[in-house]
Amino acid sequence: MKRDALPMADRFEAIRNRLLWTLPVLYALSAIWVAFGPTLKAGAATAAVDMIARIGTIVAPTLFAALHGTRRLGIRTMIIFFAIAFVVSWTYESLSITTGFPFGHYYYTGVMGLKVGLVPIMIMFSYFSVCYLSWHLAHILLGKFDANPDALLRFPVPLVASFIMVMWDMSMDPARSTLNHAWIWRDGGSYFGVPFSNFMGWFLCVYTIFQLLALYLVRTGAPSGTPNSYGIKGHWHQPTAMYGAVFIEFVAFALWSPGGTVTDAAGQVWGVRDMHETLGLVAIFTMLFVTCLAFFKVQANENLLAARSSVIRHVAFWQAVRRAKSQPAKGSSNEHEANG
Repeated sequence: MKRDALPMADRFEAIRNRLLWTLPVLYALSAIWVAFGPTLKAGAATAAVDMIARIGTIVAPTLFAALHGTRRLGIRTMIIFFAIAFVVSWTYESLSITTGFPFGHYYYTGVMGLKVGLVPIMIMFSYFSVCYLSWHLAHILLGKFDANPDALLRFPVPLVASFIMVMWDMSMDPARSTLNHAWIWRDGGSYFGVPFSNFMGWFLCVYTIFQLLALYLVRTGAPSGTPNSYGIKGHWHQPTAMYGAVFIEFVAFALWSPGGTVTDAAGQVWGVRDMHETLGLVAIFTMLFVTCLAFFKVQANENLLAARSSVIRHVAFWQAVRRAKSQPAKGSSNEHEANG
């Protein structure tokens, strides 16, 4: 099949598919640089690369969620997903900052930039992007490789997705808060300056997001994305690769962690290397475990089409499915055009 013969929609799918494989690689390289960069001699070049890498770790997951999510769930559903994640996370975060419930007593510094009220806007985008990855992985672990709003979607998927999401927070929160001071826990905590209540609050927050999304999908029916992609292994491997790329950040910091100590707001002194190595271990035996399990679950599913090395063949499969669907409608030219 010649590339020039592809319709515009299929050309877009080919480009999107390439981006979905490229973004996890870009994130992983950016995360490795952010960890390794400080060990190099400071200069204008390293500072510029460091800034680009940090931007990459923010943009890549959000862009990935948008590209993959609109293919899987459709634009309208992804807008609803983003709105739920944004409003719920902002509400819980704002409530906890002012009252201490559900995460604990903390506040955001100016490290993360522009805020909506008391919460940096970057926080809501982080919730959205990693929530999407966790949602997708929960489907894989539960063997739900379809778009049907069935019993698995009503409760099991939100529950499992919440655990997967909190795995990320357990690998990330101490370094972001106690070490980098993006936010400050006023009373410190037993987990390198982070309180136990934070992770319980996180579970409540993300479960609320996932359960509201599930209720919306069950109420409205199957999502209006590209259902043909559900039968392709590559479609399921891509979010697994992105979640695995996020995991690499914590192992990279464990490998290139500086020495020294840091003191939390409660006056407790923590070893920096101890912190990074512990977070690396947590990530390996939680996030990496889920990544491996999801990969093997997809590979073992004989009902999914094997991943193709050629993007054009990937698109050709979709076109073959469309043609197969249009066969019964040949009797009516109008119907044939509608199906085409």
